[in-house]
This record gives sequence, structure tokens and C-alpha cells, in this order.
Amino acid sequence: MSHPRRAPEQGFSLIIILLTMLVLSFLALGAMNSAVVQERMAGNARDRNVALQAAEAALRDAEADIEANADAANGFTEDCTGGLCIPPSDTASGPKSAPVWQTIDWAAKGRAYGSRTGAPAVPGPGNEALATQPRYIIERLPTLPPRSGDTACVGGGCGNAPTDKARAYRITARASGVNASTVVMLQSVYVKQ
Repeated sequence: MSHPRRAPEQGFSLIIILLTMLVLSFLALGAMNSAVVQERMAGNARDRNVALQAAEAALRDAEADIEANADAANGFTEDCTGGLCIPPSDTASGPKSAPVWQTIDWAAKGRAYGSRTGAPAVPGPGNEALATQPRYIIERLPTLPPRSGDTACVGGGCGNAPTDKARAYRITARASGVNASTVVMLQSVYVKQ
């Protein structure tokens, strides 16, 4: 008796299974990579929100500082000593158009959050420490024009006119989140009555 001769096996189904496994592996890696990227994006958005809230707190702290301590006649200098600045466009040494907040050394010249008001440190999420506490600068802006209906005292005709009670200040706050690379800067103009 002779046995029928079989054709040698080609292994075609093994190749199909290996290719299917390879495709599934790439899909799994892609899904995992997408999840990691989305997690990083959510973390960065949360950290930016933390920095934004810290900058908002610094603006409010600066407003309290202005109300309690700011005197338009004293303390404001061209080199921003102690975080009190005369804007470069209003300096006697020659007006410049470069904004203070772009050129200032924040660590050396900015006012630390709570340093003048006694406010406690700003915590991060879960009381985690921020990379740095917020800082701010206050710029004394030129005097405001008279209100509608008030005299402008043109030509020095109002020698005994009452002095202005309102003064405008530009506050620039800089804050970081839990990561030092997350930085938010906010500005507001505050008028002290």
C-alpha cells in the first residue's frame, strides 16, 4: 500500500496571523500614544489654569497694595526699584516705547505676592507648592484728564484749583504654575480714588 504523497506545508495561515498581530500591535501603540498626549494636554491646561488664578490673586494683592501704600509722589522710579515703576514712555531721561514688563528682572525688581499686604502664599492644587510665588509691578500712569464739566486750567489760570483725587496705575502680574515653564502674565489698570 502506498500512501498518497502530501504537498509540503506552506505556512500561509501563520503569515496571516503574524501580520494581524503586527497591525493590532500598531493600533494599540497608537491608542496608548494618543492617551498619553491627551493626559499631557490636560495636565498643561490644569497648570495654566493654576498660573492664571495665581496671577489674578497677584492683581488683587497689588490693588490692595495701591490702596494701602501707594503715593504717586514717592517711590516710583525709572529703574523700578521695589516694583514701583515710571513707564518708559513717561521718563525724563528720554521716552522709550519698550514696555517695562518685557525687560524687567522679575525676581529682583518685582514685588512678591503678599509682601506688602500680608496675604498668605498662593497654594497650587491639593496644596502643592507653585514653582514660584506670583510677582507684580505697579506703573504710575500720567495724570488723568479732568472729568467732563471740570475746568482744564489751561494756561495756569487755576493757581488754587484742588488737586486730582484720582490716579491711574497699571499693574502687571506674573505667575507660574506647578511647573516653572508655565507662566501667565496679566495686566489691569487700577484707578485709586
